[in-house]
Amino acid sequence: MGPPCWSLFLALAFTTVSAQSTKQEISLHRLQQAATAIAQDNLSDAEPLLAAVLSENPRDADALNLLGVVRARQQRSSEAERLFLRALATAPSHIGAHINLGELYLTTSRAQAALRYLLAAHKLSPQRDEINLKLAEAYTKTNRHAFAYKHLSLIPYSAAPPEYYLIFLRTLLKLRRLEEARQLVRDYTEAHLQDNRKEFAVLLSRGGMHQEAIEVLKGVAPQPSDSFDMLREVGSIHLRAKSYPKAEEYFMAALQAKPDDATSLRALSQVARATGDLEKALAHLIRARRASPDSAGVIYDFGATAMQMGLILDALPAFQRLHELHPREPSYIYALAAARLKKGELSEAEKLSRRYVELRPVDSRGHYLLGAVLHLQNRHTEAEVELGRSLRVKADPDTEYLLGLTLYAGGNRTKAFEHFKRVVALRAEHAGAQAALGVAYSDQGNYAEARAALERSLSLDPNDLRATYQLGLVYVKLGEKDAGQRMLSRAEELRAQQRERETVVLKLIDPPQ
Repeated sequence: MGPPCWSLFLALAFTTVSAQSTKQEISLHRLQQAATAIAQDNLSDAEPLLAAVLSENPRDADALNLLGVVRARQQRSSEAERLFLRALATAPSHIGAHINLGELYLTTSRAQAALRYLLAAHKLSPQRDEINLKLAEAYTKTNRHAFAYKHLSLIPYSAAPPEYYLIFLRTLLKLRRLEEARQLVRDYTEAHLQDNRKEFAVLLSRGGMHQEAIEVLKGVAPQPSDSFDMLREVGSIHLRAKSYPKAEEYFMAALQAKPDDATSLRALSQVARATGDLEKALAHLIRARRASPDSAGVIYDFGATAMQMGLILDALPAFQRLHELHPREPSYIYALAAARLKKGELSEAEKLSRRYVELRPVDSRGHYLLGAVLHLQNRHTEAEVELGRSLRVKADPDTEYLLGLTLYAGGNRTKAFEHFKRVVALRAEHAGAQAALGVAYSDQGNYAEARAALERSLSLDPNDLRATYQLGLVYVKLGEKDAGQRMLSRAEELRAQQRERETVVLKLIDPPQ
């Protein structure tokens, strides 16, 4: 934090000087010159002027007060404190020394001590806006927000400096006076204030007012003067609001300040994943892992991204490492189970899935995952039980679809058919369910309906091997031999390009925060 702005209270000087002699007139002139120099930040010019006054009168309260301001600006807090206290010992009603001492204590994290002197200043001049503002700040820092609100309410908007809005917003959020906070945001934006916009937005976001924060940040770009922490915080606001280009802009600026910051790199990977650039996401995460090799969040995101890209041999060690570091963390058990399933290690996947269900028995995703493992082991009755439990906790088209596949494989085609129809009714764009429904219609000899369902499936996923092959067979059954042959040839091409398509849709759960 930079030096505090002490010039705000320079106009309060000269309360004890009277021009009854030439010597006093000279002192007054020097004090005025010193105050002007301090206001212009010419501290080296102010010091000899104040020294001259104090050589004539060591107890001159105005000179002591102004010299205290000089020392405070020089970051010599202990000397500044002694000078302000000497000024008050000489002139107990010196309002400037009271305010400046209160300000000194605020900027050195002694808010309770600041209250004593700011309250004394308020007693001397209860209508002064700057005193009410400083009192509000002190009360805010001591978590006495109702008192802060009282003093802030005395300050008219027309007299409010930019920091008023920050202090008042913090107070309103702490008191949960959210409608007043929204009105303050409107007043702030209508005033077209440029100062403290990022700080104002950060406060809003921390208070849960994310959309309002984004509104305040409209048109605001990273600046060279922004601190690293500010760049990262504003980037996070945009990331939460799914304002991905702005989020990337701020996190890239944060990396300019700290190139190896794992948090910024992880956030950039999240932006890339959200916008579909998985290779870019993985590149950011590789850098993040080098910077912070034991960061659980980074390792988890690396594993999840690698698995989404089909890089199971990269994902599996990442989730294994997390499980070793945190063996009882359910989300890491789940992730490792999903990776084991993807790799075909069904026995290990089953053990981990059952462990997850033990830890979180009412989580539908655990029962779904265990049902998927059992389905792939052709243990249809057990899979049906687990998938049914998952659906009782939470309705989900993917679970319904997998239950249909399990029933179909187990010979209960009538019941499976009903599940496929229900999935399509819930989510018409579910390509797998459309394909399964088409196969079921074909088995029933209803080739017209089979054709419609299979064509719909391929319009959603043109590379579905099963749907392509089955549609070729249906075309042949309908007498369209040329179309059927084209589809069957296409199915051979797809078979050469890919292994059997997955029927299990895996969704990783969020890692612990």
